Formats: sequence, C-alpha cells, structure tokens
Amino acid sequence: MEYFGVFAFVFVLGLYGKVHRLERILRDNGIGIVRAAGLGEQMRKQVGHTVTLTVEAGDGDLLGKECKILDADESWALVLANEGKKNECEKLIRLDSVKQIKVK
Repeated sequence: MEYFGVFAFVFVLGLYGKVHRLERILRDNGIGIVRAAGLGEQMRKQVGHTVTLTVEAGDGDLLGKECKILDADESWALVLANEGKKNECEKLIRLDSVKQIKVK
C-alpha cells in the first residue's frame, strides 16, 4: 500500500516541475495573465462619487437608491445611502448582490 503513496509523491513532483517550466516559458515570451476589470476595481474608481445602485431583491432597501461610495474592495463596498430628507446611513454591501451601477 505504501507504494501508492510513493508513486503519488513522485507524480506530484513531476507535475510541479512541468508547471514551473511552463511558467518560465510564458515569462520569457512576455505572455502574462490578462483579466477583465472586476466590479471591485470599477467601484474603487468611483469612490467619492454619487451613483445609483441596483441591488438584488434580497437587499431591497438599496434597490435603485442614490448612494455615495465611501470605500470598496474586491468583494465588499461601503456606501452612504440616502434614506429620505437629510437621513443618511452607511451600509456595507456585498458586490455579488450588485446588478447595475449608474454613474451620475
């Protein structure tokens, strides 16, 4: 039975070497990972601006309201939401629930 463990260990070492070799080839040819700008990155660009957020029905209290973005990271955003006449509250929302952002 211990032969299976030794075989698996040798197999993993072989794969580890192949991965490093492929990464080196990609680096030498100047090929890098290109990823699309995520919602978190777009929200960070809008920090300090007033936007209209459309949020899933589960967070219906922010549905279509104007909010000022205070801070954002890859998965969360801190917004200052208008709740009526001179009534504002800070809310922490998950970016997975955001469906649309309209910049004013």
